[in-house]
Amino acid sequence: MAVRHHIKVLVVDDDPSVCRTVGLLLEDHGYRPRTFTDGEKALEAATDESCQIALVDLRMPKIDGVDVVGRLKEIDPRMCIIVMTAYPDLDSATETMRRGATDYIAKPFKQEHLVAAVERACQYLGLIYTAEQELNKLIGQRIRAERLRQNLTLRQLSDRTDLTTSQLSQVELGKNAASIWALARISNALGLRLSVLLSGL
Repeated sequence: MAVRHHIKVLVVDDDPSVCRTVGLLLEDHGYRPRTFTDGEKALEAATDESCQIALVDLRMPKIDGVDVVGRLKEIDPRMCIIVMTAYPDLDSATETMRRGATDYIAKPFKQEHLVAAVERACQYLGLIYTAEQELNKLIGQRIRAERLRQNLTLRQLSDRTDLTTSQLSQVELGKNAASIWALARISNALGLRLSVLLSGL
């Protein structure tokens, strides 16, 4: 299961209903949203507390989305900013991208499109990770599958790794987290690079 509860998302839209809808949607997917209907207050919040991702409406009173995008990037150049607008056009898209936006969503948007845009930003920043228990299970399954593919018994793998059959069994069942040393020994015994063993997890 992917972990997202540590990912803070700033939502800036002068329409309270959009803020509420987007905020609830993000919460439902495990994120920590902070919603603002005032661009200046959102910028103050971003100064006080870092957010990794921002969803910014393009047309707002007082300060428009283009300026918000530029100022957010000054506050945190690494922040991924997704622009939301009911008035998409090439000029505004170009300007917000020039200011540092990474994605552009036209309103009204489908919920799955917005979630997918946030997911892309998370992937780009490397923010999503697998829960420890699930990761242990996935690693164990991969080791077991490779061992069986090579027709190796636990005893044979034990002889090659200097790990006991009990230790190997616990690793394969995902009940114990294997140390980097143990994983390196196992991957070497299976003729795999450690990076290959862990790839995609």
